[in-house]
Amino acid sequence: DQISHSLILEVDVKATTVTCEAIYGFLPCTSSVWGEIFMIFVYEFLLCFAEKCVSSGADLFFQMFGTGIFGASLFQILGTIPQVALVLVTGVTASTDTIEAQAKMGMSLLAGSTIMLLTLIWGSVIAFGSYDLSQPSDSSDVENKRPFSLTGYGVSTDVETNHTSRIMIVSMIPFLILQMAKVLNSSSGRRIVVLVSLIVTLAFLFLYFTYQVFEPSIQSRRLENLMHKHVKKNLLPSLLTGSGRPDVTIIRDLFHKIDKNNDNHISLNELRALILGIQIEEVGLDEDDYEAMVMEEFDIPGDSHITETEFIKGVSKWINKAQHPANNQGHDKPKFSNSNSKTQLQKSTEEQQRLLAQKKESKGTNKSWLNYIKAAFLLILGTAITVLLAQPLMQTLEEFSTAVNIPSFLVSYVVIPLALNYRQTLKAITSARQKTEKAISLTFSEIYNGIFMNNMMGLAIFLALVYIRDLSWDVSAEILVVLLICTAMGLFTCFCTKFPFWTSILAYLLYPLSLLLIYVLTTFFGWS
Repeated sequence: DQISHSLILEVDVKATTVTCEAIYGFLPCTSSVWGEIFMIFVYEFLLCFAEKCVSSGADLFFQMFGTGIFGASLFQILGTIPQVALVLVTGVTASTDTIEAQAKMGMSLLAGSTIMLLTLIWGSVIAFGSYDLSQPSDSSDVENKRPFSLTGYGVSTDVETNHTSRIMIVSMIPFLILQMAKVLNSSSGRRIVVLVSLIVTLAFLFLYFTYQVFEPSIQSRRLENLMHKHVKKNLLPSLLTGSGRPDVTIIRDLFHKIDKNNDNHISLNELRALILGIQIEEVGLDEDDYEAMVMEEFDIPGDSHITETEFIKGVSKWINKAQHPANNQGHDKPKFSNSNSKTQLQKSTEEQQRLLAQKKESKGTNKSWLNYIKAAFLLILGTAITVLLAQPLMQTLEEFSTAVNIPSFLVSYVVIPLALNYRQTLKAITSARQKTEKAISLTFSEIYNGIFMNNMMGLAIFLALVYIRDLSWDVSAEILVVLLICTAMGLFTCFCTKFPFWTSILAYLLYPLSLLLIYVLTTFFGWS
């Protein structure tokens, strides 16, 4: 009896033992909730690294090619690789039994990424970039600044940012068309709606790329943002005092070092030495275009010469734009001593001479090829990591949601966008802390452009999978949530150029509101 009893216990233990199967045969697996949480954190970290590689590679390619056909299309598509790869890989590799659940999770991560950009990240730009709206954004008049208030502080943008916001609204048309599927009862009618939405989405992508070729304002703003970043990184540190203010003495010395013929003017040829010292060719920018931009900003009379006064004012303006306003008040200042600044200036001048001589012999072919190789390597590495992570990440999220009794699409709605948008959040906050209209405008434009590309590229891939694999997909609640929030925010942002601080609070509240709306639609109205 004891032997039979022990055998029964052994059989019961084996029957209740839960085992997991390693994905790809080598990735770790777990059957406990805490183990799944740990694996999600690991996958999130790797996915964030993959997004960084893809983004850096795409940006480097864009910087080398500049504006044009490739800048308007290919390099923007490359930036959406992480989102698209996650949806595509899970949709292609999923089995017949799991394809519908995987498709819902794919749509959730796309919707969650869009909503996070337009609520949490958009609101953070206002929260960290707010300044006294009664004064110009670049004002250093501390005495006349008003106390902080929800209506008196905020950010302002230029008119071009409004135009980009209107383009974002256009991406809602396919989402609106998809709502017709909720009215139709037949599966064939839903397939027609999916096909029409797919065709409209692809058409909008083509029109968007074509528009940027003939009206490259979006590309130009991106390059303009890049110009100020590299000026700040490579030139400005050597032109600052110990308190972080423009050092007029060193700027004047730099003027006379550039002015080789001592005629108290800087010509285009002499300006080229300054531009080479900034080392914009490391990122492939064209120095002729850069010359025109610098000359336009410095040469106020338009006589194709820059005087000493114009040069000092122009460089000081660059510094004031690049520095955080707190630098003018004695906080968070980079520390550069005068002796160190002069040493850097001397090195910079010598490097200008050397680069100018080398420029006549070579256009930096070796450097360009190294950048091409680096950009390609980053893109391949980031894409490979994303493709390898897609299946185990989705499977782990689904197992975790089952274990804690939370719908899997809600988990992917929140968790995956955190990794995909982490770097963009940091970049947006860093740019917003400059507290200038230009920085805020460029940051908002990047957000609106990112939302358009995320909506169009993600929706195109998702609808293609639904149509090709003949999935019985009913229009999910996330589609309606994206339509409502993006339309409301788009209409608000395309007509306003000033956003008080209270609008950031409203934007923050929209994110939990979107989760609540999805919960209500799925729980009480039977949406998928």
